[in-house]
Amino acid sequence: MIFSALLHLSDPSTMIPTTQRSQLPAEKMSNSAQSLSLERKIKMHEAREGIINRLAMTLPGAINLDRFLNVIVSELGRMMNVDRCDVIQLTSASELRISHEWRASNDVPSSLGTVIPLDLKQLSERVDIKKPIRLDDVAASGLDQKVRFLAASLGTRSLLVVPVVLSDDVLGLVGLHTTRTPREWLDDEVSFLQSIAGQIAVGYQYTRLYTDKEREAETKRALLSIANALNAHSDFREVSGLVLERAIALVGADYAALGVLDPVGSRISLAAFKAAPHASIDQVQGLFNEHGQSLDVTAFPAMVEVLAQGKTLRLLDSDLPLAFRFMFNSILGGRAALVAPVRVGGQTFGLLGLVWSEPREGFQDHEVALVEGIGDQIGTALERDQLSAEIMHLRSALHERYGEERIIGQTAAIKRAMELALSVADTQTTVLIEGESGTGKELLANLIHFNSGREDQPYVKLNCGAIPETLLESELFGHEKGAFTDARALRRGRFEEANGGTLFLDEVGEMSLSAQVRLLRVLQDGEFTRVGSNEVIKTDVRVVAASNVDLKRAVELGSFRQDLYYRLSVFPIRLPPLRERPEDIHPLVIHFLEHYKQKTGRFISGISKDALQALITHEWPGNVRELENAIERAVIIASGRQIELEDLPEVITKIALESRDRIKVERAHAASEGRTSTFEVTVPSSMEEIERQAIEATLDYTAGDKSHAARALGIGRKTLYRKLEQYNGTGKKLED
Repeated sequence: MIFSALLHLSDPSTMIPTTQRSQLPAEKMSNSAQSLSLERKIKMHEAREGIINRLAMTLPGAINLDRFLNVIVSELGRMMNVDRCDVIQLTSASELRISHEWRASNDVPSSLGTVIPLDLKQLSERVDIKKPIRLDDVAASGLDQKVRFLAASLGTRSLLVVPVVLSDDVLGLVGLHTTRTPREWLDDEVSFLQSIAGQIAVGYQYTRLYTDKEREAETKRALLSIANALNAHSDFREVSGLVLERAIALVGADYAALGVLDPVGSRISLAAFKAAPHASIDQVQGLFNEHGQSLDVTAFPAMVEVLAQGKTLRLLDSDLPLAFRFMFNSILGGRAALVAPVRVGGQTFGLLGLVWSEPREGFQDHEVALVEGIGDQIGTALERDQLSAEIMHLRSALHERYGEERIIGQTAAIKRAMELALSVADTQTTVLIEGESGTGKELLANLIHFNSGREDQPYVKLNCGAIPETLLESELFGHEKGAFTDARALRRGRFEEANGGTLFLDEVGEMSLSAQVRLLRVLQDGEFTRVGSNEVIKTDVRVVAASNVDLKRAVELGSFRQDLYYRLSVFPIRLPPLRERPEDIHPLVIHFLEHYKQKTGRFISGISKDALQALITHEWPGNVRELENAIERAVIIASGRQIELEDLPEVITKIALESRDRIKVERAHAASEGRTSTFEVTVPSSMEEIERQAIEATLDYTAGDKSHAARALGIGRKTLYRKLEQYNGTGKKLED
């Protein structure tokens, strides 16, 4: 019975198909109903960004699919303003089960745990189960009775269902329900739900490949490292090389390449290439030099088949004809390869190839699945880059209305702060955020407000340290006309302005004791009086306070009231200074580089290792704000090239430059005394980077004598010049 109802539910004759929806007469659908408002699109994209970040934060620790899906249904249900949101898992080829559910209230009927028997193979022969199903009103005339029965059994009046698809396999469904009134599902809403289903598929991917199969810990860490890099909000080009390095280590290949198709799909260009430390790539490099970094894919039938069918190619030299085997062995240095498609938005975007130089008997299914998983991750990252660009355009249209920025960080302390903020966000509890100046306290307050359930209500911010003591009470509570000199009219204070929403009090430790007394009353009783008035005003305000001073110490010194401190610190959150989380400096640098490249319109190719190392080792008394200012300055100075150590502020580079000069002097002394010298290698580093360090150290040792340096390095003088020219284009200038 239920299986038959599903067939009718998916039958085009029972509902208005997506392709026909736009052809309805204008009098039946207004412009406002056809598409969402710009602000609504902003919120939908921000919700999707939040879900992606939750997945990214989950991956470094433990993959908990149940927790992830519970977050999905709750956030999605609230965002889409429905009565019920659920995930329906395909537990077998003959059964669906509603495994996760969110309800707007206890009055909404629950369908959690409901099992729906069906024959998936028979169903897929009659309908396309990979397309969305939307049913605006089950009470509409002409609807099949079996569909009505199914909807009634689920307590549903209106329904939108989108499949969760991974590598052409339907893993389950995401459903949105209204239970009391009909609803017209819009194309934008369908597209948004499909994008969320894609993120659920990523969660399934990790669970299927690593949690369920319990692969060894080293393999899991390597893949999660790839996910971390790709889920960071950095330029994809910055992390593609790192991803290939991780992929090589993960599957034991000799080298890897990422190719991107042109819009026509006839040529593929090399986007990234990495080799294992032990691999010999002279032949491959020669191929690049001779033919460039793009080729005509139509000349390779096997590659065309991968692109057309979207299936991974398993290539063994023993299966190749003799002529092709010779080319594969001698030119590419390969004995086996895996080539997987990279998809973006359901379309093949490029190819991920991994090559082994040792013979293999074949590839196990889990190895193929790993490579395909990496390809899917790359595709998700590229799709996310496109989404980020769209969000930026939408935000520009709204003049940066919300003003919040992402909190960048993967260290345990910053992740803990974000977890605490999200945990307390949807309560009424007062929050105290403590941390040094420039650590991001306002960003954390933004995170709390925009996940509080009050995000559509006023969000008022006040820096208590920036307001003169004599005016602070008036700013907070307002004043009556004539309450003091220059009080020419009645003024509403920040508590009145924020009624129903959130009030962020920054630098709350700067308040006068009299203002503290009045603030305590508001927090305790929810009421206050304006300056110069006896009228008691009730207010419903959620207070988030922040301080860059130790309020407990201020209590001991008598500059801050103890009762107010305990009232504010019901839920304290500490933000660590940047010096306590140096691992976050690199992603922060990438984030600010991209931000100021776009803001200033200046091209920056990257940042040198020396400059990055100086940033990582700096103490950062000004924290993230100081780092941001340093990057903005460097982007302006280094326009058109990469950022070097000398482009950074002197306070940051002083120690690094002194250390570099000292090392040069020490090497020169060692050479004059006939002693050897050493240089440090940072791990991980590419072979090219290590080679460059060795050459530069040897040139220091020989006082710039390139003939002597070439002999010491065991290479020809012309080779040395070529490499110097390759590094910085200064080889010719350095000629004797």
